[in-house]
Amino acid sequence: MSNRLHNAVRRPMGRTVTVRDIAEKCGVSVATVSRVINNNGRFSQETEHRVRAAIEELGYQPNQMARALRARRTDAIGVIVPSIANEFYSSVILSLQGELFDEGFSIIIYNTNGSVEMERQCHAHLAAQNVAGIISVNSHEDVRLALDRPVPTVYIDRFLDPDEMGSNVASVSSDNFASGKLAAEELWASGSRHPVTITPRPDAPVTEMRTSGFVRGLKDLGYELPAESIFTPQVTGYETSRIMTERLISSGYPFDGIFAQTDWEAIGALEVLRSHHIRVPEEIAVVGHDDIMIAQFGRPPLTTIHQDAAQIGTRTAHLILSMVRDEPIESNSILVPVGLVRRESTRRADL
Repeated sequence: MSNRLHNAVRRPMGRTVTVRDIAEKCGVSVATVSRVINNNGRFSQETEHRVRAAIEELGYQPNQMARALRARRTDAIGVIVPSIANEFYSSVILSLQGELFDEGFSIIIYNTNGSVEMERQCHAHLAAQNVAGIISVNSHEDVRLALDRPVPTVYIDRFLDPDEMGSNVASVSSDNFASGKLAAEELWASGSRHPVTITPRPDAPVTEMRTSGFVRGLKDLGYELPAESIFTPQVTGYETSRIMTERLISSGYPFDGIFAQTDWEAIGALEVLRSHHIRVPEEIAVVGHDDIMIAQFGRPPLTTIHQDAAQIGTRTAHLILSMVRDEPIESNSILVPVGLVRRESTRRADL
């Protein structure tokens, strides 16, 4: 029955055939169709045969569309970012801008203020301007929308499963799972036996990976983190972390370590602990994430997870340039290593 349904799909009346139409007819994902069309990635010979047969039957013409787009496109790369004021994001943009300028490309920056609707509009505006490619930072976009666009798109700070991606979609991200594990190991080594974590907002792409790494790191050390020890605010930031830390202290909930998944959250927690005369790290150890400049000026200076903004920017620039030029790419899902920067908000209990 399934095959009959797929075979019943015909060219849609009154509109251009899309990759999604081919995928529906063949019973495969849009990403698989994209890989076959561009001969990039893994797929079986049987799948390739079905996809190419459907392309011929429905009259899909990817090559003509791609050539037309390349003929009209500008030498500009669109960059969509939640907040240009964020130090980590601005450092990434400075790095990739330098690389792109050296290759003759300019950048157009859109600031979304964290709005999903604004992000959607930015993608539409950039596509209408015929930019050569789009770089989307900490995106909430449905990746399937990018697969239907003929514009190469690279997501930063968002891990994508290879099965989600076609040849026109890729991602570059810090290894956020490793970040969580490093934080767990550092707190444990500091003597924390009842740690908690304060995450970014729940829909932030990094939240799940950092939290999963933290939970796994503690489990490997023999501790099952209770769900009640994971605090996920609706808004990420310094003030939110202050409020949550105050509530933690007043509730009497037992904790002796905090993994704040951004440095600003960690600084907020440190300020509250200090106001309650709670000694850091002797009574409560604190680990942040990002290693932005303010981390070294915390009271005490903050132990944190370092993200290599320069490397993320450089590798993103190289990746989008290769995609724009139809050159082979090393991978469409790149993880950049992270590292621990130990300062005074943790201590090694074994030293």
